[in-house]
Amino acid sequence: MYTGRGFTDRYTPAMGTSWRGRRVIVAGGTTGFGVALARRLLAVGCRVLVVGRSSGSVRDGLERIEGPLDGGAASRVRGVAADLARPGEGGRVVGEALRHWDGVDDLFFCVGRSGRARILATPPAALAAAVEANLLTAVELTQAVADDVAAASGHLVFVGSLAGKLVTPWMGPYCVGKAALAAWVDALRLEVTPRGAHVLLVSPGPIRREPTAATAADPQPGRYADDVADGGLPDTAARPGGGAAVKAIDPDWLAGRILAACDRRTAELVVPAKAALLAGLVEWFPDAGRRLLGRFAPPG
Repeated sequence: MYTGRGFTDRYTPAMGTSWRGRRVIVAGGTTGFGVALARRLLAVGCRVLVVGRSSGSVRDGLERIEGPLDGGAASRVRGVAADLARPGEGGRVVGEALRHWDGVDDLFFCVGRSGRARILATPPAALAAAVEANLLTAVELTQAVADDVAAASGHLVFVGSLAGKLVTPWMGPYCVGKAALAAWVDALRLEVTPRGAHVLLVSPGPIRREPTAATAADPQPGRYADDVADGGLPDTAARPGGGAAVKAIDPDWLAGRILAACDRRTAELVVPAKAALLAGLVEWFPDAGRRLLGRFAPPG
């Protein structure tokens, strides 16, 4: 098992699900949090197919995933390039999983795209693009694996965002996209849970990004600089969470929390926990909840 920096949580497979030998697709598994999640799944014995948008991202992602693994674990990971926004690509990914592993037991979906913008300055096409990037990329792939995952009593896990629950300044289009994903996941759960599948929505705050060769000097090298400049937004908008007072989450720790939530077959994991309380306040006490939210994420 990988025991490098960040694997500090207490998750072990003995807590529930036996992960050894399970056949898993990790969509978005070649960048960001998907890399940490793929490592953790390999560490607990899964066979993993990671999906990236290009052959270059798949190659780089596999190098990052395999780096800290022993030879046995590295032999259980494969990669495929696919643009999940294009028709037919979700089905092709499942075909690759069948070719490599002869089936699919679980799907972890980590695809998404953030951004910064004023909602009144966001044209319909840009909103549609946010929904496509954060929701529609999940649809065909999920439809293609749902029967197999249900037959395996497996897991359909979707990494959304706190932005899908708590709307903060300068992140409106992203919030729309993640809220759409959350609603779709709820509808999916109603259909597949009676058939044996477990559906988990993960709603984390900003996740710490692993430095790469290109970002060693600056782990956030102007990630939203163009958005902020083009939209005339305050400098705080470029910060994680749009300037909200939240601490970046350790990706390895979060990966362990997700597997533990799968073991318990819970419906939703919101991290940090105080954000779950705040989301509940906004739902049950809209005025007071939003006033409190404004203290954590004030406009610039």
